Amino acid sequence: MAQISIWEKEQEIRRTCMLMITHKCNLNCSYCYEAFKSDKQMDFYTAISAIKKEARKTRRSKVVKGLEIDLMGGEPMLNFALIKRLVEWAEDGNISVPYIFSMTTNGTLFGEEEKKWFKKHKSSIVCGCSFDGNNYMQEKNRGKESNKIDLDFFSKTWKNQPFHMTISKESLKGMAQAIITALQKGYLIEVSLAEGVAWDKKDAEIYKKELEELSEYYLKNQKVKPLNILLRYLTVVNPKKDRRKIQKFCGTGTYMATYDVDGKSYGCHMFSPIVLGDRALETKEVKFRCSETVADETCNFCILKHFCPTCAGFNYRYRNNLGIRDKRKCVMHLQEAIVSANFQLKLIAQRKNILSTEDAMYAKQALKTIEIIGRLKNTSKYPYQIESEVRK
Repeated sequence: MAQISIWEKEQEIRRTCMLMITHKCNLNCSYCYEAFKSDKQMDFYTAISAIKKEARKTRRSKVVKGLEIDLMGGEPMLNFALIKRLVEWAEDGNISVPYIFSMTTNGTLFGEEEKKWFKKHKSSIVCGCSFDGNNYMQEKNRGKESNKIDLDFFSKTWKNQPFHMTISKESLKGMAQAIITALQKGYLIEVSLAEGVAWDKKDAEIYKKELEELSEYYLKNQKVKPLNILLRYLTVVNPKKDRRKIQKFCGTGTYMATYDVDGKSYGCHMFSPIVLGDRALETKEVKFRCSETVADETCNFCILKHFCPTCAGFNYRYRNNLGIRDKRKCVMHLQEAIVSANFQLKLIAQRKNILSTEDAMYAKQALKTIEIIGRLKNTSKYPYQIESEVRK
């Protein structure tokens, strides 16, 4: 019997039309990067104008297979009237290409009327809910206890849509147990580290222990899909032998366009006024197709140069340069690579009688990662370089 793959898959490329339908939010999250919230909201005609424009680009493309219309805020539910009108307009046949609406929400504004409407239209719009763990973690990060949100509604309405958990310094310790508790309730979880945070070596030690605790849980409960971080393809390299340029990690400004409340276009929401205020960069002002846009020369001889995610938007938001990464996160990403490599090898070993081509590919990269990281000194700091191969 063929083994069902658990590994990360290359997803079909969709064109993304992100609509900033409101600048308002009802929470004040500790790690929020939107520094310029206001009462501004998008109107229906601005929204459909942007959708039609992106639908035309989708129709002309030989690469993209459909259009994803991502409704963004602030908290998008504060403009629920527009959400309803747009989805019902689309369902009446007004979009000329295959489409899906998506929305990320904090989940606090769903009354019975809203739930009923979303259940009726769940094939047209998919909602992802932000959820940062147990009541303490959620309260610390987002100022709202998790038991005030109907998590079961999201889990049952969109069964394949994970909750998104953002990890802050305050919620790092206990992360594993909070995720395990959520998994035992049948929830899907994906995780990312908060941006703009002064991560340090002590945090990295805690993070490694939390990831190892999760690894052990998944190895004992193989019917549970492992965390996205642990299943990443391990692109750790020997920098002396790998001279490839650092590439963008997303479709910002290429397969994605963001439209603000006034209809102006940006590469993604990170370059829009709600994030940058007067520093906002319209699409025409950035060379998004140029790899040098996101290149950080100090990363050229680091083993993690292709592994650490880099976000041009966050780079510009916090460091006023599209390429310069937050080096404080490097020590955290190193722990991800170490734990993931060991976990993937143990997981594949348990599947030894039904190995797939993908298993072999991932095992090869995991072994390579362990070999490369094993050549680092215990005192190594960013950029992580193999000492014997550092250029003199």
